[in-house]
Formats: sequence, C-alpha cells, structure tokens
Amino acid sequence: MNWFLVNADVKTKYRQSILEARNALSSSEVVNLSSQIIKIADEKLALTDVKTLGSYFAANNEVDMKNLNNNRRELNRITTYPVIGPNQSMKFIEPKNSERLNKNKFNIFEPSDGNEIAPMMHKVIIVPTVGIDSNGYRLGHGGGYYDRLLMPILQNKNRPLIIGLIYDFQFINEAINEAHDIKLDIVFSEKKIEEFS
Repeated sequence: MNWFLVNADVKTKYRQSILEARNALSSSEVVNLSSQIIKIADEKLALTDVKTLGSYFAANNEVDMKNLNNNRRELNRITTYPVIGPNQSMKFIEPKNSERLNKNKFNIFEPSDGNEIAPMMHKVIIVPTVGIDSNGYRLGHGGGYYDRLLMPILQNKNRPLIIGLIYDFQFINEAINEAHDIKLDIVFSEKKIEEFS
C-alpha cells in the first residue's frame, strides 16, 4: 500500500476529529482558553512587543488573536496578516487600515489593502494550526498555503521564529507529517509549551 495514501488518510481522520472538538467549544471557552494561551506565549516571547509579527484573524474557534492584535496596533507595532492570491499563493500584508477587511474564499478575514512584508522580515510568525504531531510538524486544513510560503525560508540562519497557538487537545501523539509539511519551532497550549529543534 502507498505510504502517502495511508498518511493522507491518517491526517484526514485527525483533522476531522480535532475540528469537531474545536467546533464544540463554547464562545466563553474560546475566550478563556485563548487568553491563557496568549498570556503564556507573551510571557515567553514578548509577542506584544515583537517588532514585526505575522498574525492572523481567527476563524472557526481558532485561538482568538483579537486582544494581541489590538494591543500591538495600539503600540504601533508592525503586524501582518495572510492574504491569499492566485494559484494557491499567499503573502503577508501589513494593513493600511485594520478596520477595512475582506473575507476570502474560505470566509476568513484578510486586509483589503496594505504593504507586503516578506516572511524573512518578520521576527515571529504565528501559524494557524489544526494540529501538531509529535515531532512538531503542522497539520493544517490541507491547502498548503503556509507550507509553500514558509518552506523556502526554513533553512535560513536568521529566519523568523515560527510558532503555533493551540488548545491542548490539538496535540497529536504520533508522527504523521509528509515531506511538504512545515515544522514549528515552539507551540503553546493552555497547559504546556513544546519546543521542537
């Protein structure tokens, strides 16, 4: 049997079960857990003060980034957000006006205009994540946008720190990565910090 097909099937099963658990969270659980997770990450990495941070607009009960994003805006810190383009491409945009947002084809908010900032110009990039396997590899939604954007910089010496903010049930206790998956440096949940070298 083809290893790729087996692994893809395993990833699909994990993706479905994790998303079901995440979708079952109440809005108050999302708010409470998100504030715990971001507090832990901010204490470790000073995310509020990082000069250039790649963030995102949370959707579908992802860890809520609103407070972190707002705090950074009040401090005039550079914060970029992903914008998807043609041919499954993606770039990071610093919005001119963070109140002017569009919804993309996945129903996720993104800046309507702004300045593109290359991945290597960031200090930290927070990657939205469905799950993290036992070796630190990211399970996403399957579109490959972050994999394609970040894979070219992973071997660079002075590259940004790539992190994940997840609920504890999103950790996967086995290795399920494929060759194209990106590995995160640090992952934070409400219960622990996992560093992957």
